[in-house]
Amino acid sequence: MDITAILTAIEASWPGVTIRDVAWLFPMLETLHFMGLCTLFGSLMVIDLRLLGIARFIPMGPAMSFVPISIGAFLVNLCSGIGFFCADPFTYYPNLAFRIKMVLILVAGLNAVWFQYIEAPKIKSLPPGTPTTLTVKAIAALSLLLWIGVIV
Repeated sequence: MDITAILTAIEASWPGVTIRDVAWLFPMLETLHFMGLCTLFGSLMVIDLRLLGIARFIPMGPAMSFVPISIGAFLVNLCSGIGFFCADPFTYYPNLAFRIKMVLILVAGLNAVWFQYIEAPKIKSLPPGTPTTLTVKAIAALSLLLWIGVIV
């Protein structure tokens, strides 16, 4: 099956047809996507600024409690983004900016998984004011840069 057939099937799927045909659905998805992105970036700012040492006054435990919020916001964006793609795959797929955005999201996800499973267990109990390792700071800086790249 070639890419044109795949994109045609996506466009003809019930989500694609419904999102195009129901006048209020695409704007609702845009609203959810925007709210999800704001929530995702805001929660990541709390986490990453603490990890970078800029917000050292925040204890690590409360900062890390924003992780589930970040995950929930990401899932909102994932679902709404899939809806956008289903509604108009022939516009999104060939778009270079869209492809770059997808790569940045993939790298940001891998960065988050690395942090969550490798580095986070080592630092969850750090008291306020305690600096993190250079590796953790690099992960946090990369996270912010990647998500800024996704937004821009």
